[in-house]
Amino acid sequence: MTTGRRRELARLVGQIQTLTLELQNLRQREAETPEVNAKERTLERLRWQLAAVAQRTATDELGNAA
Repeated sequence: MTTGRRRELARLVGQIQTLTLELQNLRQREAETPEVNAKERTLERLRWQLAAVAQRTATDELGNAA
């Protein structure tokens, strides 16, 4: 795995963790606001980005190993 890809994965995981905690705190206060909805959409986008990077990494590593 390249250093750039590793950094990108770490950045995405960190953003997902932070956003997940923020959403948990907002939900505990039973806040259903546009802010919560926006954070949920952002979290979903980050998850898709993480999946895409992970897939590219796996494909590259399998291709390089073959």
